Amino acid sequence: MSDPDPKRILIELSDSEERYAMSRAVVQGDWCFVSGTVGYDYNTGELPDDPAQQAMNAFANIMAALDGGGFELGHTVRVQYTLSDRAHMDAVLPVIRQHFGAIRPAATMVIADLVDERMKVEIEVTAFKG
Repeated sequence: MSDPDPKRILIELSDSEERYAMSRAVVQGDWCFVSGTVGYDYNTGELPDDPAQQAMNAFANIMAALDGGGFELGHTVRVQYTLSDRAHMDAVLPVIRQHFGAIRPAATMVIADLVDERMKVEIEVTAFKG
């Protein structure tokens, strides 16, 4: 099925986007909306157990999606972090600071169950480069 809006760019990084009927990111004009992204290593197909490594992988996947649409992490204006357990905050916060310490986007953190019980971190960003 083709995208009904020819001005919209759909970005996919893995076959899971087709499975879940979604795009990793959608670019519309000066905006890029990156879906909730987890810490799979798409090169190995593995999901590490460590929440900090999952966060690092999620940021790598987000940067790949942004790059596919001509954006950079520095264009991020909003982020939502979802952690599967409050106990993961201490491990994940240094990774967040490493990537967003100077950018400081508007942010929300939620504690919730994720689709796969092995997932500990999911990150969603909105970027603007206008």
